[in-house]
Formats: sequence, structure tokens, C-alpha cells
Amino acid sequence: MPVEASVSGETTGLLSLMKPGRLTEMLVLLELATRPTGRLRPIADRLGVSVQTISLLQRRFRREGKVALIGGRYHTTPAGVAALHAEVTSIRSDLDTRIAELQLVRECRAIAAEPVRVGTPVVLYMRDGDLYAREGSGGASRGVAQGNARPGELVEVRQLEGVLPLPPAKVLCLVVPTRSLASLSPVVPQLRRALAHTDDHLLGAEGPEAVHAMRRSTSRSFVRFGVAAAAREAALLGVPAAVVVSDSYLTSFLQRLGEPGPSVPIDVRTIGTI
Repeated sequence: MPVEASVSGETTGLLSLMKPGRLTEMLVLLELATRPTGRLRPIADRLGVSVQTISLLQRRFRREGKVALIGGRYHTTPAGVAALHAEVTSIRSDLDTRIAELQLVRECRAIAAEPVRVGTPVVLYMRDGDLYAREGSGGASRGVAQGNARPGELVEVRQLEGVLPLPPAKVLCLVVPTRSLASLSPVVPQLRRALAHTDDHLLGAEGPEAVHAMRRSTSRSFVRFGVAAAAREAALLGVPAAVVVSDSYLTSFLQRLGEPGPSVPIDVRTIGTI
């Protein structure tokens, strides 16, 4: 867990280095902690900053009790070492966490799109949200099959190379009115027409009016719970989603759909009169 301390007394982590001068502050304290000196120019030369900058920092550090002038030499005090240690520990913890989140994929399992033979180079690609493999070596993402597989079976693939291109699909938001129950009646035929070309879409409904209208408009199954998360995940995997949303739920739904992370294209259309 990151340590909540820093050279300047603020919460740290990698983002703390965005503050102007923060990295220089840390490096000056580190220099004085590991190379006590009576001259500031060597520090300035090593860090590539002006002597004036180093002079101003050492004065501030002395006022804060982090640096002391002893016998004509600048030394980092125990308080300065503690602050520096906390800062470096926080950044290292943050960095370790971020590195752990960067998964380096060296092997995977994919659906055989055609007969695949062990030891054969394969090309990987996405279709309808699933990862497929076919024999070949000309794709953007490639590997070597580790076993034999018939079409539709899973095959393990190693020695991965390249990047799998996966542009996000669109989330279609079909907004229905909540003003009155009577206003839903003309919505159904319009909604049926809007859903006529969504056979490859993940379907969802957000809000009671939307669920009611969806049930009357299609016999297909649709997501009712965790709709925004499901639509977002589908879109990021290249599967388009069509979600019927009650107008009173629209703002909340769009906020959840646009959570931090990769963005997905959104198309909002009104069904009926709102």
C-alpha cells in the first residue's frame, strides 16, 4: 500500500512527479543523502539544473529541517531521509501496482476456426467477441498451436507475436419515454423497427419502462442487470450493443458507460416522444 507522505508533505505516487520541480526536489535530497558536499555546483551539473535552483532548494530544506550545514558540508537530516524514504517507497509501491496490472500475454487459448495441427503457425482474430485461430502466418497477431484441434474446439497457442487489432464497437442507446404509461404504446412498433438490424448486437434494457417495451418488441433475450458494464465490455470486445433506456435513467446510464478507461462510441436515439 503506498505510503501517504512525500518531500513536500503531499500524497505521492507516480502522479506526484507531474508537479513541477518535484523530481528535482527528490534528486537533490538524494544527492545530499548519499554525497554530502560543501559545494552545490557539482550537484547542479549532475542534475542538469542551475546552481541557483540547488541553492534555493537547500535553503528551503534547511528551513524545513531536512538538510543541515555541518562542518561546511550539506547533510540530509534524519527527517529529510525519512521524507525521502517515504516518497521513494510510495512511488515504488505505485509502480509495482501498475506493473502488475500490465499483463504480458505469452500464451492463450482460442477457438479453432478450421482444423489446426500441432506445431503449425496460426493467426489470431476476434469474431463476435470470441478469440479464433486459423492456420497461417500473415495476420497482425500470430502464434504456434500447441495441439491438434477440430473446428469449434479450443486450442492452446504460444509464442505470441504482434498486436491483436480490436477497435471498439458502438453502443446504441434507444431512449424511451417515462412521462406516462400510455406513451409507451406507440413506442413498440418503432422499437421493433429500430431493433430489426441488431441481430449481432448484445441487447439490454435499463429502467422498468425500457424492460417493458423491450419485452413487447422482441422475443430475444436481453440483459437486465449490470447493463452498462455488459454493454461496455461487449463494445470493447468488438461486439455492438443495443440498449433500450428509460429517459429518466439515461444520465446515470451514460455516466456508467463512460467510466474511466478506454472509451466506446455511443449513438443515442429517441424512440417516441419524450
